[in-house]
This record gives sequence, structure tokens and C-alpha cells, in this order.
Amino acid sequence: MSQSGNLPPRRGQSPKGGNAPLNDDRPLADDGENEVAAEGARERLAKRGEAEAWDAGSTRVGELPSRRGPAKNAPKGSTAVTVGAFGTVLVVLAVLVIVLVSITGRKTPTTVSSGNGLGMRPAPASVVNAITHLSSSAFAEAGSTITSSGPYTASITALKNQPPLTRDGKPLIAYVGSNFCPYCAASRWPLAVALARFGSFKNLHITASGAAPEFYPGTPTLSFYGSTYTSAYITFLPTEQCTDVPSSGTSAAVEDCNGYKPLQSLSPLAHKIFLKYDFPPYASSTYESGIPFVDFGNKFIEDGAFMDPSVLVGFTHVQVARSLGNPAASPAQPILVSANFYTAAICKLTNNKPDSVCKMPVVKRAAKQLQL
Repeated sequence: MSQSGNLPPRRGQSPKGGNAPLNDDRPLADDGENEVAAEGARERLAKRGEAEAWDAGSTRVGELPSRRGPAKNAPKGSTAVTVGAFGTVLVVLAVLVIVLVSITGRKTPTTVSSGNGLGMRPAPASVVNAITHLSSSAFAEAGSTITSSGPYTASITALKNQPPLTRDGKPLIAYVGSNFCPYCAASRWPLAVALARFGSFKNLHITASGAAPEFYPGTPTLSFYGSTYTSAYITFLPTEQCTDVPSSGTSAAVEDCNGYKPLQSLSPLAHKIFLKYDFPPYASSTYESGIPFVDFGNKFIEDGAFMDPSVLVGFTHVQVARSLGNPAASPAQPILVSANFYTAAICKLTNNKPDSVCKMPVVKRAAKQLQL
């Protein structure tokens, strides 16, 4: 499973009292992070290890490259965490770090200035418009060809004989990530583009993944924190657990966030989904508890990055958004192809509605490639 930089955390913490609303966007304590320890039963999830290089030539196209790292001599910011899951204590010792395709040349990481102390700012109108007003021809031109940049179809797993996951009578898509994670950064672009084909966002933010020594430092991305999503077909429950802003605190909450400021706790429903489906037997023991994690209505799960972060490095948010108007070029091409595959998965939740989206030949081809 794709893991970010010095190993992304899985905090898995129940919100205070265990009765927080499903759209609980309250940030956790910042300078007083030690107060978080009093928030109900802490379910802390993270991994410890050191990076191991990956030989890009050893992985098949469409399969997410991965490598297990040793649990000792963890780099700064890594954590070994005990997980309390429904009264059972699980010590997570396994490690997974991946290095996708190498970045050639020197590129300047993106930075996002923000006065809120959380490393985010509202997405410019040009970025939101580019994501939400793409033509059908752009998706058709991008196609469904799988390349070394993605989509990594091996990250998508079909679930069998699971109860439908719904909210407000509609299929629910639950996402868990963190702002500092470059693999989450890569997945958010095509996921947002795909979701915009079924509904609309408000209050999207932009941010960048963690600075060096994280892998792919400063990857420009969106953040779902504080956003709302409206659709006639599906509902969306996103959680961004950590910022990309380093913290000087030493609390368990900061440790769980790999040394970054905490942002959101999992709602009771998201907490339950994550602890069940991001662990065996649904997720590989090799990939368990990593981010990004997406549950598509309990029909499919995404257990790892869907796109290579390196294609975004060196671009600004506006440049990435503008590129979507040129579907044959990078970074637009891997974003839109990945969005077509996400769309195919979502169409399986909506009974292939709307017709204008789900009956497109390119979406049907993507569904066939995913074996949906």
C-alpha cells in the first residue's frame, strides 16, 4: 500500500464521547495537543520503519509498486503505535514504504501560504471551475490506457457479501487521508474530478504534501477538509487526519500525525469502516492501515495511491487545473484517466446513473479493465 514519506499515520481515533456527527470537521487540539488524550478511547494507528528503494523495472503496469521496510531505526517522525480496536489491542509493527517512479531533475516543491495555521487556503475559483466543468470530450480524449503513472488498478479491491454502506438513502463513499501524505495528494485530484461528475463541491481547499524529507515534497493538491459535497446519487464522507504543518508538540496526537499538527478525528462511522476494511482479510497484511483509503459503498475499497505523485511535482495548483484542458498531456492525462476509473467504480454504486456519465464508452472500458 502506498505510504507517504516517513510513514503516514492511521490515527483511527473515536471522536470525543463517540457520538460526533458524521460530518464532524472539528480540528483537534493544536498547541494543547496533550488534551486530545482525554478524548474517549484513543485508537492510534501508525507505522515505524525506514525507506527502502524500489526498482521500478520490477513492477507490472497497473500494479502499485511496494516494498516492506525494517521496523527498527525509524527515521525522525516515524511512530510505532498500539491500536485499541473494539477492546482488542493490536500492536502494529509492519511497515510499508513505497517509492514510485523516480523524479528526474530538480523541481521546486509547491508551498501554500495560509494564515489559519493549518497549511491550507480556499481553492481559487479557477481551480474549482477546472475540476467541476470538464467536458465529456476531455474524458473521452484522455481514454483509459493504464501507464506507469497510473491508474494503479491493483489498489482497487471488490468486496463480497458486505452490507451496503449508505447515508441519507444513497451510497456512501468514505475517504481517509492526511494533508502531508503525497500519495493522498495524488489521489485527491482524480477523485475530486470523478466526484464532480455526480455532484458538486463547496469550500474545497488547496494545500501541499509535507516538505522534505518526505517523498515528493510539496506535491500540489486539494484538501477535502471543511468541504461539503452535494449529489443526487451518492454521499461523501472525507476525513483529513493531519495537516502538512510540522508541530513542536510532543503529545500522542502529534506523534500519531508523524510530527504534524492534527486536523480531524474520524467520525464513529468512518472509524468503524476504517478499522474493518483497512485491515485483513479485506486489506492485505502488507498494506494494512495505510493511506489513502477509500470505501466505495462497501462494494470496493481503494487501499493505496491510485496515481503516481511524481507527475504533479513542479507544478502549481493553477497549472495542474489548467492542464485538464489538454487531456493528452501530463499531468492532465493520468489525472483524467484515473478519474475515468474512479467514475466506473462509482457508476456501479449508482446503477449506472446518470446516463450521460456512466454510459460513456470510456467509462465502460474502464469498468471492464477493473473487472467490475
